[in-house]
Amino acid sequence: MIAIDHDRNRFTIDDGNSSITSTSTTATTKSSSSASSTSTSTSTITTAAVVTETKTPSFFIIMPSKFITLKLLYRSPISALLTKDDNSNNNGCEIRKAKNDSNLKKDEFLAKYVLSIPKAIRMNGLLLQGYLVYPKVLRRIENFEIRTDDVWLCTYPKSGTTWTEEILSLIFADGDIDAVSKKIIAERVPHLEVGKPFGHLKWLRSIRSPRLLATHLNVENIPGQLRQGKAKIIYVVRNPKDNAVSYYHHHRMSTFLGNYSGTWDDFVELFARGDLVYGSWIDHVRGFWELKQQDPDSVLFVSYEELKVDLKKMIGIICDFVGHRLTDEQIDRITLHCSFEKMRNNKMVNREDLPVADLFDMSKTKFMRKGIIGDWRNHFTAEQSQRFDEIFEPELKRIGLPICYDHHNAEEIMEKCGRIIRTNE
Repeated sequence: MIAIDHDRNRFTIDDGNSSITSTSTTATTKSSSSASSTSTSTSTITTAAVVTETKTPSFFIIMPSKFITLKLLYRSPISALLTKDDNSNNNGCEIRKAKNDSNLKKDEFLAKYVLSIPKAIRMNGLLLQGYLVYPKVLRRIENFEIRTDDVWLCTYPKSGTTWTEEILSLIFADGDIDAVSKKIIAERVPHLEVGKPFGHLKWLRSIRSPRLLATHLNVENIPGQLRQGKAKIIYVVRNPKDNAVSYYHHHRMSTFLGNYSGTWDDFVELFARGDLVYGSWIDHVRGFWELKQQDPDSVLFVSYEELKVDLKKMIGIICDFVGHRLTDEQIDRITLHCSFEKMRNNKMVNREDLPVADLFDMSKTKFMRKGIIGDWRNHFTAEQSQRFDEIFEPELKRIGLPICYDHHNAEEIMEKCGRIIRTNE
C-alpha cells in the first residue's frame, strides 16, 4: 500500500513480499527478518531504487510526498512490483502487454496509437492504460465481493463521470458540502481498476458501507456479482460526438495516456473504429443497456444531456433510485454546488490536487474544460459527423436508446417528455 501523510509531507510504501531501498532525500527504512528482530536504517532517496524480494512480512519507506510521481513509480525498479503479473489465480482472465499484439504489424495506424500509451495492457482483449492499472488487481476483479448496498457508477471515459461522482458523494452526505470539501473525489468514489499502487483491492474492501465505487470497464469485465444484479448501477451516457471531443482533450493532457500528440482527424477515426483505451463506445453503451433490459430495477441510465438541462430533476431521480431521499433544500444545495462553474474551480474534483503529481499536464487543457452540449460542432467536419451518424445511429435505434446532440433539442425533449432516456425507470 501507499499511505500519504500530507501533514508530515511523506508517504509509505508497503508490500508483503518485497522491499525497496532508495537513495537522495533522507528517509527511514525498516524491515523485520523475524517476529523478534527488527532493524532500522537511514538512507537518502532519489528516483533510483532497488527492489529486493524477501520473505519478510512487510516493509515501508517514508519520503516527501512531492516524490510520488509516475516517473518514480514506473521509471525505477519499483515498476517491477507494480507490473508483476501473478497468473496463478487468473480465473480465466487474459492479461497481456498491448505492444505484443500481433495485429499491430498489419495496422500501422493502430500501432502508432497503442504504442503511445505507456505500458498499455489488454484485459480480455480490452485496451487499458498501463499506469496505475495492475495485472494482479485485474485478475481479481471477476470475483471481487459486491455488497448489496453498494452503488456503482459505470461510464465510458469522459461521459460525465466526475460530475456524477460528486453528485453521488453529496447525496450520501445529505447535501453537506463541508463534509466532502477536504477529501478528493478519488477517495470518496474510488475506481475499481485504477488506483493505489499497493493494496488497492484491500483498501476497497475496507471501505465502510454503503460504498460508492466507479469503473470505466465494459460490462464483460466488471465483477461477476455486479453483472448478476447484486448491487445498483448508475450508467451515464453522453452523445458520441461530444464524448469523442472530450476524450481527445483528455488524451492530450493525460500523462498516463501518453499526452496524445496526434491529429484530431486521427483521433476521431480511432474513436469511430473503437480502438481507444476502454474500447468501443457503442459496445460499452450497448452492454450496459442490455444489462438494464435484463434487470431494470438494478440499473439506472442517465444521460449527460439530461444532467445538463435539468440537474435538479436528475438529482432527485438518482436519489429515488439509490433509496436515499433528500429534502428539496438539500437537493437545491447539491444542484448549486454541482454547477459546472463551481465544479471547474473545485480542487477536490478538478484534478489540481492529486496524490500523484504528474498525472495531468494542465498546460494542455483543463480537466473540466467546457461542459456543454454540442461542442462537437467546433471540431467535427461534415464528413466526420456523417461517419459517426452512419456508425452509431442505426445501432442506437436498434437497441432503442435515444441520444441528443444539441442543447436546444435536449431542452425540448426534456420539457415535452420529462426525460431524454425514456424507459421503465
